[in-house]
Amino acid sequence: MHGARRLDLVEKPYEVDALRRTLQTVQEELRARTLLGVPAAEGAIARVLSDAATRKVLLAVVGPRAQPPTGATLVLRIDEEVHPPNVFAANQLSQLDAAIEAHIRRVERPVVYAADLSLLQAVHGLEDMKAWVRHMNGRCGAKGGALILASVDRELAEQVEKDSVPSEGLQAMLESLANPIRRAVVAYVVASGPVAYSGILKKNFVDSSSKLSFHLQKLQSDGLLAKGDAGRYVVTEAGQRAWQVVRALSDRKPPSLLISKS
Repeated sequence: MHGARRLDLVEKPYEVDALRRTLQTVQEELRARTLLGVPAAEGAIARVLSDAATRKVLLAVVGPRAQPPTGATLVLRIDEEVHPPNVFAANQLSQLDAAIEAHIRRVERPVVYAADLSLLQAVHGLEDMKAWVRHMNGRCGAKGGALILASVDRELAEQVEKDSVPSEGLQAMLESLANPIRRAVVAYVVASGPVAYSGILKKNFVDSSSKLSFHLQKLQSDGLLAKGDAGRYVVTEAGQRAWQVVRALSDRKPPSLLISKS
């Protein structure tokens, strides 16, 4: 039973040479289209929203200047005053995140629509908001969904796009992910969030704890994983970007971040 599960979870990796050739051939296009997405046609965004509303998986996160899209299953608002359970103050980002995460865990192919994050940005700053967008993009993308950033947050969207060019270490990360065991471990951590060593060991990616320790150390040294609170493993921001490239190469899926420019 365990062997069968291991075969299901460990995908056949791209060869390192193939990854290199692909990156060299479509370098700029790949960066734009698979790391963080590109400005999407409004028709494409409308179709994503309509499908999500039909499937009852559409979550809207809106500030006071924005309105949620039609058919949103859940609307979380950001305002000056708190009105539990669905209206949050800008200094309650962790509580807002918990509500979003609960929605993402509950449904398949979740879609999160975010508009007017200005109150959050005023409190937390542009850098933290860029990190927030990348994190939510990764969480939605890990479940086959999408994050839609509305045009009212144009400055934030432009900054996220500008920062989407990968670091020089991206190729090394991709080479690390060409190993099927490390690929499976990262896939599990991306999908599950912070995970303890014991939780990863129980998934039977390898047949011994010493082998798992080796691969976890390699993933940390390559910058894909880091240890967070209570020693739990988390995917780094750079690791999220590398993982999105691998997923895009493997699945040929559309970007998980759609940016409205209208």
